[in-house]
Amino acid sequence: MGIIFFSSVIIFVLVGLKQSGITCQLAGYSINVPPSVSVQEGLCVTIPCKFTADHRNTFSNSFGYWRLEPPDSYYIVASNDKSRPGRKPNFYLTGNADSGDCSLTIIDVRKEDNGTYYFRFEERKTSKVKYGFNNDALTTIIVTDLTEEPVISDPGTVIAGINKTLTCTPPGTCAATSLVIQWQKSNVAGVWENSSTVTFTPSLSDHKENITCQMRNSNGKTTEKTIVLHVYSSPSDKEDSNDSPSNNEDSNVCTVRAVDSTIIIGIVIGNIAAFILINVASYFFLKRHMEKRQLGNASPDSKAQDTESTYQELSGQKTDIYYNLKAQ
Repeated sequence: MGIIFFSSVIIFVLVGLKQSGITCQLAGYSINVPPSVSVQEGLCVTIPCKFTADHRNTFSNSFGYWRLEPPDSYYIVASNDKSRPGRKPNFYLTGNADSGDCSLTIIDVRKEDNGTYYFRFEERKTSKVKYGFNNDALTTIIVTDLTEEPVISDPGTVIAGINKTLTCTPPGTCAATSLVIQWQKSNVAGVWENSSTVTFTPSLSDHKENITCQMRNSNGKTTEKTIVLHVYSSPSDKEDSNDSPSNNEDSNVCTVRAVDSTIIIGIVIGNIAAFILINVASYFFLKRHMEKRQLGNASPDSKAQDTESTYQELSGQKTDIYYNLKAQ
C-alpha cells in the first residue's frame, strides 16, 4: 500500500507540472532556436534551428513538424511529412531533419503569421524517439509594417545605344517572395514595366534621368528606390555629339589636362630663362672683377709711361691746332 500511495503522489505531481507548463527537458533532447524573430510584412525570413534527440543529431527517414502553439498546438504549419503537410503555404521546413536541422523559412510574411510556434521531431513512424520541443523552446514571430527599400543593381557605366539590364530585388537573403516589383521612368507616366528585371536601350537624352523600382506587398503597402542614370556616348557618337553630357564631361577633363600642361611648360621655360640670366650675370660680374684686379696689379713705370705718352699725344694735337689756326 505504501508503494502504491507513493507512486500515486509522483504521478499527481507530474500531471500538475505538465498542466502548469513547467516540465523538465528529457535528457538527450535539446534544441537551439531564437526565442523571437521580427520580420517586415511582405518580406521573408529564415529561422535557424538545430536539435538533438536521444543524444543524437543524425537520423534516417525522420520527420519534422513546425506547429502553432495554443490555442491549437496540433496545427501543423510546415513539415516534410507528405501525409501530414503544413497548412500554411508560405511556411517551409527548409532544414534537413535527418541531420538535426529544423530551420524554418517563411516567405511573403503576412500579419496573420504573428504567433508562437514550436518544433516536433519523430524518428520514423515506428520509432519511439519522438519529442515536441514546445516545453523547451518556443519561437515567437513578430510581423511589422514594410519600411525597407528594394535593392537595385548598380547600373555602372551606361552607354548610349547599348542595351542595359537592371535588377530589382527585395532586401534580405530570401529569393522567394510574392512582392510586386514595378519599374518607372520619371519622364514616362504610369508603370513602365512589371518585372524584377528590366532591359532598355539608353539614349543621351536619358542622362541624369530618374528610374524607380517600387515594391508592393499583398496589403498594398509600397516602398521604392530611385537611382539616377549617367549615360555616356558610345565611341562612334563621341565626335558627332559635341553637346552630349559625356562629351561635355570629356571636354572638361581635356581642359583640365591642357591647363595642367600649360602650367608645367611655363614653369620649365621660366626655370630655363632664370638659369640663363643667372649665368650671363655671373659671367659679366666675374669679367669686370678680373679687369679691376688686373688694373690694380699694374706697375708704377707702366702707369708713368702711359701718362707720358698721353701727354705727348695731347701736346701734338695742341701744336697741330695752333698751326692750322695760324695758316688761316
